[in-house]
Amino acid sequence: MFSEQKTLKSPCEYKKLLPLTSELALRKRFFDDALKKNFTSRKKFVVVCGPCSADDPEAMSDYLRRLKKVSDDSSDLMVVARIYTSKPHSNGAGYKGAAFHLATDEKIDIDDGICRCRRMMLDCLREGLPVADELLYPQLYEYFDDLVSYWFVGARSSEDTLHRDIASGLDVCCGVKNATDGSVDKAVDSVYAVSRPCVFPYGGKQVATDGCKYAHIVLRGGYNNGEYTSNISSADVAKAKDALRSLYLNDFVMADLNHANSCKRAERQALNARIALEGGADGVMIESYLNAGGLSSSYGTSQTDDCLDIESTERLLQYLNDRFGAKSID
Repeated sequence: MFSEQKTLKSPCEYKKLLPLTSELALRKRFFDDALKKNFTSRKKFVVVCGPCSADDPEAMSDYLRRLKKVSDDSSDLMVVARIYTSKPHSNGAGYKGAAFHLATDEKIDIDDGICRCRRMMLDCLREGLPVADELLYPQLYEYFDDLVSYWFVGARSSEDTLHRDIASGLDVCCGVKNATDGSVDKAVDSVYAVSRPCVFPYGGKQVATDGCKYAHIVLRGGYNNGEYTSNISSADVAKAKDALRSLYLNDFVMADLNHANSCKRAERQALNARIALEGGADGVMIESYLNAGGLSSSYGTSQTDDCLDIESTERLLQYLNDRFGAKSID
């Protein structure tokens, strides 16, 4: 049974309460356009970087300042800040993300959580970085659609019809992860579905989409029979690109450096970055925060998956910038 706890404010009410100024709206549109152009040109290497799940606005502000500085020093990278508002879990237990903020009475307050998330995203735009979020709860999409330049459909959602349908209506870049089993073929099917026009019921209406022209695959490895498997080798990337081209889809491939590809050991992301870049990937996802580690409630440390610390992240981004620049010259 369902028990109604409260009525949430509408997306319009939140957008009036925490508005996107005209200056930031122009900046956000610039980020949208730059990412979409790069989706085809590949002139820059895309790096989506941030904690597994955003939590504390103050810690995120500190992190974003450091990330912006290294972004400014990396002319061959296009850095996007990962501000994931909701966090899925295989068994449903654990920290659910900033959108599900715990109030002082230890009860979830989604109203307050949405406000916190919008503040973090606005802070990110003010800092001068584009925002990425996961399209986990379709009901929350319209609360952040004016702020997000890069959406991702996660491993547990990429084969779900509703997530695919909503993603098909996006006019910004959208990464679609392979499912948790690591299947590249299934991920290609998901990208194909997201890229096609669709008609479906949403918000009490019949809606139609044009298909997302900027959908691409994200390889995040797999987990089968108690073992992690990686899928970001040159052979895996080539297989994904061939399969995408066979369906007349853009062959942009992004490698998730953490999750199953790292056996959930964040320090392996540096090695994975080298593998992905040399193997032909067009971008990477890095899980990173102020401090290394995970499953912690301490300041600047991930409450969920292990993350790299900011110093290691800075070195890794410098490596990617230098190496991608050298490859471009070659």
